[in-house]
Amino acid sequence: MSFVGGPITSPGAQEAQEHGNKKHPLRKLFIADRPDGTMEPTMNLLQLHGVRAALEYVESGDLAKAHAVGNPELSPHLEFVDKGGHGYGVVSVDASRMVTAVVCIPRPIERAATPDGGPLRYRVRHEVPLWRPGERPAMTKTVVEGDAGLSV
Repeated sequence: MSFVGGPITSPGAQEAQEHGNKKHPLRKLFIADRPDGTMEPTMNLLQLHGVRAALEYVESGDLAKAHAVGNPELSPHLEFVDKGGHGYGVVSVDASRMVTAVVCIPRPIERAATPDGGPLRYRVRHEVPLWRPGERPAMTKTVVEGDAGLSV
């Protein structure tokens, strides 16, 4: 099992796509431009579920429909991707399991005004019980709080 953390404060891949060429023919694979001027990142959905899933979500805004047309054979080694997240992970390991809590905050554009550090976007718990030789590790993923959006 591997976990790769994103940036706490620096811009990531998702921000780069948001500020890219709005007329680029592949933009829909990375960004859903909505009629009200907002943008939704589809890069995570693309990496986890494929081109059809990303394009379906851009057109319909329906995550269930997007997952239904996704490619289940794509990226079987990935369980969770957030190319636009900011935050940190906490890993706990003992003789029976490994637990990684991924904590994501809203983009840190302004300093949080509250002593608790400000709001969370989500907290996701990944747990991998100890596995035997020859077995594949099995991870369970639980959204503990917030909305992980297109990262699952």
